[in-house]
Amino acid sequence: MVFASELEAYHKYVAYAIGKGFGVRKFKIRKNDKGEITRRTFVCNCEGYSINSSDQERKYEKLEVRCGCHAFIRFKVENGTYEVIDYVPKHNHEFIPKHQRYLIRCGRMISDTCKGVLVDMAKAGIGGTTAYKFLANEAGGNQNLGFILRDCQNFLQGERLNYIEGGDCQSLLNHFHCMQMQNPIFFYAQQVDQDGRLTNLFWRDSLSKFDYDCFGDVMVFDTTYRTNRYSLICAPFVGVNYHWKNTLFGCAFLLDETADSFIWLFEVFLKSMGNKAPKTIFTDQDHAMAKAIQIVFPNTQHRLCTWHIEKNANKNIPHLYQKLIFKDKYFSRLMYKCKSENEFETTWRKMQEEWDTENNSWLQRLYDLRHKWSSAFGRDIFSCGIKSSQRSESTNNVFQQFSKKTSTLIQFVHYYEEQLKHMREIENQDDYSSRGTPRLQISYNGILTHAASVYTRAIFRRFYEEFLQSLSERISGTTFDGFIYEYTLKCDGIQSEHVVRFNPTDFSVSCECKLFESKGWLCRHALHILNGNISVSAIPSSYVLKRWTKGAKQGYVNDESHEISPGPSTFNRFSALMQSAFEVMSLGAQDENTMRIAKKNLKATVAEIASYNSSVTVTNDA
Repeated sequence: MVFASELEAYHKYVAYAIGKGFGVRKFKIRKNDKGEITRRTFVCNCEGYSINSSDQERKYEKLEVRCGCHAFIRFKVENGTYEVIDYVPKHNHEFIPKHQRYLIRCGRMISDTCKGVLVDMAKAGIGGTTAYKFLANEAGGNQNLGFILRDCQNFLQGERLNYIEGGDCQSLLNHFHCMQMQNPIFFYAQQVDQDGRLTNLFWRDSLSKFDYDCFGDVMVFDTTYRTNRYSLICAPFVGVNYHWKNTLFGCAFLLDETADSFIWLFEVFLKSMGNKAPKTIFTDQDHAMAKAIQIVFPNTQHRLCTWHIEKNANKNIPHLYQKLIFKDKYFSRLMYKCKSENEFETTWRKMQEEWDTENNSWLQRLYDLRHKWSSAFGRDIFSCGIKSSQRSESTNNVFQQFSKKTSTLIQFVHYYEEQLKHMREIENQDDYSSRGTPRLQISYNGILTHAASVYTRAIFRRFYEEFLQSLSERISGTTFDGFIYEYTLKCDGIQSEHVVRFNPTDFSVSCECKLFESKGWLCRHALHILNGNISVSAIPSSYVLKRWTKGAKQGYVNDESHEISPGPSTFNRFSALMQSAFEVMSLGAQDENTMRIAKKNLKATVAEIASYNSSVTVTNDA
């Protein structure tokens, strides 16, 4: 056979291959001295053997299909025509069944008509998966469409790359450059592809860096939001401040949710925060994200966001999750109420037996990740005592409004900045409300008085609840080994018991409920023991976490690990002074008197520097 072009020859062989049940791969080219093609070969996609690569080089797990098949077709090329000169039809493997042949890679292609429909639907805000289902339905099934969902998503991603307007990007980058000129601690970073097009972007302002220094031990990272115009992923980094409110550490735009994108983002985030990693990070259930966290934050505890798990449960097992008896008796219990690994395993087996869920693939995948979401496996992991579902739901409401109200990237960033201002104003109001000490119903109690003086209003309320509940606890047993007392506590009307260990020498106390380890304030069981000891007149200092106190933001700039070392450049000196100034601003803004003190000393500093500058002799511009 003779063909007028390589494309015609290739398509003919591919059509033959799909009909038989094998894939085609373009192979060797032979050229003459003038660089003209003289021979062209196409082979079966099972030709040869794959070269083994290390696990680090492999981006994703790929099944081995090459088995040394010798089937091929070779063409002689003269004057642009392709003539068959050699052909081996025999294969050493089974052919792909007829009902699966539409999946063969070389036979998949999105027609120009389908491309136009996909682009129009994307502009109308319709997602790639929904658009693909529509086209598959119109074609009478996936097998008649000519391409699969992954092809559709890859095409739309390429379109988004081309669609992001240069003017919008430049306006955004100009805005960030301006912000950095005004404040050198402002940070942003961008990633572009080989054609210089924007793919990923991260930014955070200077106060977010300071907030992270104070409250960056626990972080929620979410990628469930999309910008309206380009369908970019909006990924905020969310923390919890000392008033139990959300605080934003930064935000990112991502083109995709691949491991490479997440690795780039987490490395940039870490760099912007002085290489200080969080203790605990909450995310949704994403394999690529988990891989990136393991690489960039190897010592960080990775927990899954229960809000996303519940949303996914409603989507993947609605026939079970929407039944109240299943949700309350098993699903919610497995997530929040199991106190030990044995209790979790027993509850899971009972759920399988009663609801016949043993072969449910989604639940099995969830079970494989149980150590990341069940309270039974994370009671001693510090999480600020929050259910990540609460944080994600409140953040989701904010960012959904972002997406609805904005179209361009620069509009989105401006809206984000306005939200930051609002959150900081709320924090300022909470600071004002936490002045002084609350009125106590119980007088002359050293522990309670101490808590009221150091904790913010929101945290004291939670501590106070534990303190009141401690009055209901009773000691049912005591042992002493010469150093440590071990108390068994029981509450009237409740069957469960708790064991508390107490050292009277250094006042160290621990309870098996692990409330302090996970939340950061003492539990009712430990408080019952401490309150009953006449030597204890305040909360032992090791059990007052600074992040929950009114002075949570004081003194951080003096920590050597956070302070920028003053170097020879103006930038470094400016940055170091800016961090030191944060403490002055924080203390000075408390009331009128502190502001007067701060302004007085700042004026004296300005006058001293002016006096120094006037006395310096300038020679040779130095």
